[in-house]
Amino acid sequence: MKKHLLYAALLGGLCSLGVTSCGDNEDVSREHVLTDAEIAEMARQDSIEEAQRNQINADLILEYTADITLSTVAYDGAQVTVETDKIAELFGISEEDLLAGIALESGAPEITGFAIEGSTHADNMTASNSNSTWGHWFDAKGDVVAWGTSAMVCCEFNTEDKFFNVMQYPGHLTDGQTVKVIEGLKYGEKRVAVVITVNAHGAAAITAPVVSTQKLSIDVNPASTYDLNNVQFNADQVKADLGISSMDDVEKFVAVKSDGSYAQESDAGTNGFWFDVDGYASGYSDNSRIYTSYGGDEWVENEIGIGQYPGKTAVGDSYTFNYGFLANNKIVMMEITVNVVAYNDPETAPEGTPEEKTIDVTLTKNYTTDYANVQYDIRDVLRQAFKMTTYQIHSARVSGDLKIYCKEESSEDPEYTADVPGYWLGEDGSAVKFAEGLGWVSLGTSETELYLYGGNHPENVSPTAGATVKTTYIITCNGGKVTVNLTLQIDPQVEE
Repeated sequence: MKKHLLYAALLGGLCSLGVTSCGDNEDVSREHVLTDAEIAEMARQDSIEEAQRNQINADLILEYTADITLSTVAYDGAQVTVETDKIAELFGISEEDLLAGIALESGAPEITGFAIEGSTHADNMTASNSNSTWGHWFDAKGDVVAWGTSAMVCCEFNTEDKFFNVMQYPGHLTDGQTVKVIEGLKYGEKRVAVVITVNAHGAAAITAPVVSTQKLSIDVNPASTYDLNNVQFNADQVKADLGISSMDDVEKFVAVKSDGSYAQESDAGTNGFWFDVDGYASGYSDNSRIYTSYGGDEWVENEIGIGQYPGKTAVGDSYTFNYGFLANNKIVMMEITVNVVAYNDPETAPEGTPEEKTIDVTLTKNYTTDYANVQYDIRDVLRQAFKMTTYQIHSARVSGDLKIYCKEESSEDPEYTADVPGYWLGEDGSAVKFAEGLGWVSLGTSETELYLYGGNHPENVSPTAGATVKTTYIITCNGGKVTVNLTLQIDPQVEE
């Protein structure tokens, strides 16, 4: 009810009761001063309005709490087990049928999932905007929003194990923040509200002492990929100092931040961290330079992987940072120095003047539902045409001095639409955007490899018909040119 309408109603009612004089001859040009009775009545009406707004329209209300440890990189949260037996009892169906209905199984009862807005308690009849058949993203007010800038928490119901996976949007919640969300189910005329109060907490500060430090160093070349180089440490000494029998017993991996505290949450590699130009753990950003990784597949217990932000390091750079292992309330620290040195090129560039070459290349692959690629080794052709070593061509690809044009050469810089340098290709072989492409072909390089690689678009190519795309790639560098008459042959999907 709007206030001015309320004033009118109050004045009319009060006049009729004789609370104030409202005769025909009263001067109404002056502002009316509310009496105590009028103010009290307005407060009563407001409280009724507020109560109605906060009322949850449900025949059964189930309330739970979820405690979440804040994360800047992960969607981690908590699991909230829902008393589905009580919901099934209210609906008058079996628990099995209830779960089948939520999962939208064929022939199951028609269970409608929805949400109730936190700010108005109005129904939002969208069953889900998450990855489950029942579940939603919510903002700080508990209103349903799309995944993105204002999203705070998400509830996704697991019909097999009967719980809500309550997740956070990384970096959006703050320590001490509380978000109350309401998920709903409807069957016939019966309604259930599941109220979850999400409490966000920061991780407890680490106060464990550093009991020993190992100083390590490694020389690396400037990198154009995220590939790792390994530095060795004394794992046996770490185990002895921490009082553990295996590196699997490490409870937590830590890294030193600029304020002297510890980063506890891995944001790179496996159990690793990004470090900035000053050697402090600071998360992935444009200021990042080096990252660590420890563990995972083909793991060697006495080696720590060291990676780089591609293109951000240069010969002569040196970074020192601290990365540690924690167990039994003790920390063993690795003080690691990474020196960026020039690449020792084992090749000699071919003699002569850069030249022009023309080759025919066919990349053939079966249709797949992912971005799996096939490759063609073009190393020798490019070396001979450009009179450069593999590493020099690789460096030119990274710097942008090597260019690839689609169909015809231009005086303008190319505008790549796929992995640089490369293009998504349309049916006529023209460079197109991802959404329009049938497949793509790009040039891949490393210090030792030069290859064309490509694959199909999972949605734009028919799995049963495949596709054939023909085009021309013109690769230029160091005054040389290679014209590639290119065919991307996508055969039908192989039956399993």
